[in-house]
Amino acid sequence: MPATAFLGVVTFLIVLGPLVILHELGHLWTARRFGVKTLEFAFGFPPRAGGIWSGKTPIRVDGQTVYEIDRSSLVGHVVSIRSMLDSDGNQVAVSVRGRAKGDDAEAASGGLVSIGKIKADEGDQLIVADMLWSFNWLPLGGFVRMVGEESSTTEGALGSKPRWQRIVVMGAGAAVNLVIPFILLPLVLMWPAEQISGDVTIGTVFPGSPAEEAGIRPGDRIVKVDGRDIQRIADLQRAVTVKLGAESTWEVESGVPNIFARPTEPQYQYNGDVRKLTLVPRWKPPRRLVVDEVSDPEEEMSLGRARVFDTRVGLSTVLKVVERPANTLFEISSADAAKLDPPAVTGDLLRVVAVAEAGKEISLADARAHDNGLGIIRYIQEGATGVQISTENVQTVRKGMNPLKAFPNGWQQALDIVVLTRNALATTLIGSSNPQFEGPSTVGPVGIGQLTGEIAVADASLDAKIITFATLAATLSLSLAILNILPIPALDGGRIFFVLVEIARRGKRISPEREGLVHLVGFAILIGLIAVISVQDIARIIRGESFF
Repeated sequence: MPATAFLGVVTFLIVLGPLVILHELGHLWTARRFGVKTLEFAFGFPPRAGGIWSGKTPIRVDGQTVYEIDRSSLVGHVVSIRSMLDSDGNQVAVSVRGRAKGDDAEAASGGLVSIGKIKADEGDQLIVADMLWSFNWLPLGGFVRMVGEESSTTEGALGSKPRWQRIVVMGAGAAVNLVIPFILLPLVLMWPAEQISGDVTIGTVFPGSPAEEAGIRPGDRIVKVDGRDIQRIADLQRAVTVKLGAESTWEVESGVPNIFARPTEPQYQYNGDVRKLTLVPRWKPPRRLVVDEVSDPEEEMSLGRARVFDTRVGLSTVLKVVERPANTLFEISSADAAKLDPPAVTGDLLRVVAVAEAGKEISLADARAHDNGLGIIRYIQEGATGVQISTENVQTVRKGMNPLKAFPNGWQQALDIVVLTRNALATTLIGSSNPQFEGPSTVGPVGIGQLTGEIAVADASLDAKIITFATLAATLSLSLAILNILPIPALDGGRIFFVLVEIARRGKRISPEREGLVHLVGFAILIGLIAVISVQDIARIIRGESFF
């Protein structure tokens, strides 16, 4: 656990850090291209851990300049310089003093206040490094602080630039994050690595499901779905999930039962008879409760029939240890419980699981020996199409895709991630039980750290881990792009929204104070939401739940 936690922090920074830095570099590059003065490039959010000053901005001094600190010790110190513009438009220092609370905000608002480290004192001018590259203790993102972000007429302020330039600067970070997956995913596909492939075949078909209505039968081999080659179960899952609620075209090869097959031989033979079928994957596939006697076939399924689809199901999943059980389906005697491995005592509630923990659980084998009606789960959950699948003739090969195939396939995967994200949000809103979206509906920084830590300690090759981290980075990059472009206060999309409102009002701006308040409240709500999600992530870790 400590190793996983440590590696989780390290890999979290390795995966997320470059995405944040590249996002903010997008803002920085476009801001400087349009002549916007930037004051700080920050990784993470305050409190500040440290920083480096850069730049060589000259500020003139004369006999009227007031020094509130010893001029002879200025070089190397961070100061606040209040200035004015002379007739030639040059900055002339009015006062030089130590950096004080509120100076940063005044500098960012567009006032003639400069914060920076004195690089040199040349007599008639001070050379100031007024761009801070900061590192902060909360590695949840980053920011670029520019002059006049809300509104300012000062030269070099973002608010003084044309509206289209302001939109470009604010949207540049999301644009960078949007581009990253279209570069990263093709590179992942070209990376030589071990890949498992085989024949994805139909095991069972649920009655009344889209697959049954389309004519899919047990033993059929799935060749293509909507033009995508299907060589592994993950290929089929992705192809189905991106087409929820829409017509999907399957190419399947009919399987002929091999009635004389030995246990190690294929159970079906294929003669090349490929047929095309159409079906519509369901947003809300049914979940049926396993019961002894069925009264509502739409909501229930008998135990015998349910075990055709899932042998783990039962009529009960918990046993209580009592002295004299009245019903073996719900209770077990203390004498029998004492014989279990591990043993249990009176009052214990034993949940049926694959591997048992003392006093809390009972193994499925021991549970079935006590009462065959017991199981690990009490329901049958159908998938979007209503089939159970397996991979036959499995082969492991080490290869990478050539660039001509890698780039179009990688771009398709990037688009798939966008669609999958949309579909995941939709299933959450409609309350779908689609098994493709099982797991935490929201994951915060702590959850991402848990995920990266589990990948780091997983029993997998280095190649597989690199590919998994790169794919995760691409997914997170797209998520950052989508999240940041939404009209959420304090985020890039929220600031763009105010510019669009300004355009709609024919150039009339919302007051900087009101816009700043909206962003402040939005930021507070965002941090609160991250805190709530992080509490859920921590609770999941404490419960011992894993992503795998």
